[in-house]
Amino acid sequence: MFDLPENAICYADSARGIFIPQYFAESVRRELVQSVTQEDWDILGAGPDHEHYWDAWNDVTSSAILTDDFGDSWTLYQDGDLWLVPANWTPEE
Repeated sequence: MFDLPENAICYADSARGIFIPQYFAESVRRELVQSVTQEDWDILGAGPDHEHYWDAWNDVTSSAILTDDFGDSWTLYQDGDLWLVPANWTPEE
């Protein structure tokens, strides 16, 4: 595990397990998210039984950028829990 920045925000606890991607798709304010296709939203919303669920989640975690109401940009980082981390943060070992 990497040291997360102090301002990282835990979006979803690991207790949600395989439903974290579906929870994210159903709960995030999509108008704040860039670089996610409607197809990926639909697949994640369908849940973990969809054959492309994990491929869609990989697309989302590798490309999504969230811009909050204050203009700050965030990306996703998952290490069990799902985190919002500053867009300029890079994990270092």
